[in-house]
Amino acid sequence: MTVVVFILIAFSFFVLGMGGIMFIDHKFALAVDGRTYAMKGRKIDTDDPYVRRQFKKFYAIRVVYSIFLLVLLIGVVGNVG
Repeated sequence: MTVVVFILIAFSFFVLGMGGIMFIDHKFALAVDGRTYAMKGRKIDTDDPYVRRQFKKFYAIRVVYSIFLLVLLIGVVGNVG
């Protein structure tokens, strides 16, 4: 039974992680809609200062969301059983 719970937890956190990051990226794309930029790995190539500020803001949100999920995962797994 514990294995089933851990599989359910793993699947849930995978969906939360991928879905959340994709949602944050979508919000970034909506925030800079119509402006020119190019993604090169984890860096952005643009001359527009607004796009740079938005990228830094949304990248920070992605990092905080990832850390939040990691802490939540440790808390959930620590209380299983």
